Amino acid sequence: MVVGSGGREHCLAWKISHSRLVDKIYCAPGNGGMSEIGKCVPWKSLADLVSFAQEEKIDLTIVGPEAPLSQGIVNLFEDRSLPIIGPDQRGALLESSKIFAKNFMKKYQIPTSSFEVFDDYEEAVDYLQKRDTYPLVIKADGLAGGKGVYIAYDVDEAIDALQELMIDLKFGSAGERVVVEDFLEGEEATVMVLWDGKSYFLLPSSQDHKRVGEGDIGPNTGGMGAYSPAPVIDEVVREKIEKKIVHPLLEGIKKEELRYRGVIYIGIMVDEEKDPRVLEFNVRLGDPETQVVLPRINNDWLEVNLAIWEGKLGEVKLSVSDFPTLGVVLASKGYPGNYEVGKKIWGLEKFPNRENDEVLVFHAGTEKRDDGFYTAGGRVLNVCARGKNLQEAKDKAYRAVTEIHFENIYYRRDIGFRAIGEK
Repeated sequence: MVVGSGGREHCLAWKISHSRLVDKIYCAPGNGGMSEIGKCVPWKSLADLVSFAQEEKIDLTIVGPEAPLSQGIVNLFEDRSLPIIGPDQRGALLESSKIFAKNFMKKYQIPTSSFEVFDDYEEAVDYLQKRDTYPLVIKADGLAGGKGVYIAYDVDEAIDALQELMIDLKFGSAGERVVVEDFLEGEEATVMVLWDGKSYFLLPSSQDHKRVGEGDIGPNTGGMGAYSPAPVIDEVVREKIEKKIVHPLLEGIKKEELRYRGVIYIGIMVDEEKDPRVLEFNVRLGDPETQVVLPRINNDWLEVNLAIWEGKLGEVKLSVSDFPTLGVVLASKGYPGNYEVGKKIWGLEKFPNRENDEVLVFHAGTEKRDDGFYTAGGRVLNVCARGKNLQEAKDKAYRAVTEIHFENIYYRRDIGFRAIGEK
């Protein structure tokens, strides 16, 4: 069973569907694209998922999004001896609480930016007014769908961000406490780690594009596109990430006795000296990074996840394609703000998503009806392409984008341009 309904989960279900071990896939709740791979199962509460897993004798559950993990789905499954991949509720605090994560990094000397924590609006305003160096980064403590992060270039912008988070409660209780961090200069990238409690390995690096607008302007989104590998993560940087970040992170997880079997997503900033520092932890695969990383992995993904569950990850040898992958998110106009749904999607029949296809289209916010697919979310599709190099992957992806249509389609036209050296 794959829990979730976005592009990441469609990619997971697609990858697992090619396993020699799989008999049947359930998608909870799934989306239009996932309905063609497995049976979609609606659910209202975590108890529904527990009951379903028991009744159907699900051999393994893989959780895509962060919300069920932060709500304790792993605790509920493990209490009933149901196999599941992910951290328990305490382990999920690495993502569900920015304050927990920053204090964890401080305790275990993991390189990150300097920070202050506030739960009182007036105290936070006073601190911001006394700061003489900007920009600053202001983050909601809790989960905000990747959107609760503000870069403030002066005190007025900083106070506006505080107003939205702590007074207007734009993201609900997630913004009642905030972290104010020093701004880190450099290039951003992602490394995801698989961990079974004893052994780990690093998945291929990737780079996401968070801002809605071309040239990295506008509000943060869940991600507008990605590519893998990220050129900034060369061998020198990779070794530093393992030594300075991954090793103390996993040691800290063991010392804090966090029940953790699954993925640790590490958002990293690499400076001019090639020194990496942590921007954030997530406790699951990234979205849209998964859609460009998983197609590059040659291993049977179900076998890999069973090894995580059984504590046998050390016996797995990761095999990665040398061909880069680049993905472009097709969104509904207005995203990440108000957007329309229910628009007919044309052109998907050209992309059957066979295992070795050079272009793959993963559904994020879609609904399947009798006469085809319709938009049902802000991020609608991920168009991903593989190539001999990043330039070829980009060209193939954007060529495929022109063959897909729906009313008021929006996408960034500069995904991967910086890595390739284009303007």
